[in-house]
Amino acid sequence: MEMDEIKYDIFKDGALVNGVSIKKILPCIATKGRIRLTMQLDSKLEGDVIPILASKYSPGKISLIPRKNILTLSDFDRVITFYPDGKVTMNNTRDQEEAIEIISGIMEKINESYLESKDGGPVGEDLSQKLSKIGPLAIYNCLPKTNCEECGEVTCLAFAMKLLSGESALEQCTPLSESKNNGCVNSLRDLLGEQLMKTLGWNG
Repeated sequence: MEMDEIKYDIFKDGALVNGVSIKKILPCIATKGRIRLTMQLDSKLEGDVIPILASKYSPGKISLIPRKNILTLSDFDRVITFYPDGKVTMNNTRDQEEAIEIISGIMEKINESYLESKDGGPVGEDLSQKLSKIGPLAIYNCLPKTNCEECGEVTCLAFAMKLLSGESALEQCTPLSESKNNGCVNSLRDLLGEQLMKTLGWNG
């Protein structure tokens, strides 16, 4: 259904974004009884904000188009796309209240990403290159390959796949915390970088 713009003030003193407007609500094509929305943040997402935001999610949940600086996030059982002009689209959503609840949490990460970009955070092009190299086998090749099942998975490859989807965390691989596997940790750090190591649950 078409509608008048509805504005929401989320933060009073956010580093970059404070408010969001719902511009349009339409029926969700994929799921009956759900809606899809077009929203507009009150600031543009320029520079490295979008790539840094991407690094705060598991690689299996994101698709980043570096040339256009567009991020698509598959999370909360829906697809959310962010554009550099501040436009946001979201599908498979119950109602506008749920949409605002979800976007509010992401806006907090956007503000964090903006501050990190000012502190010399990861450069968008470099991060995009890293993301293109990260897959289950790349992660698996950095793991101890013990198939010890201490992480809850039968094999290290199964763990790598769960890690990429955000269903498991690096800290669940207890052999990684052993000094004899420092080389594995360093390989993971070379592959992922510090931010993605943190995103994937490494606190070592």
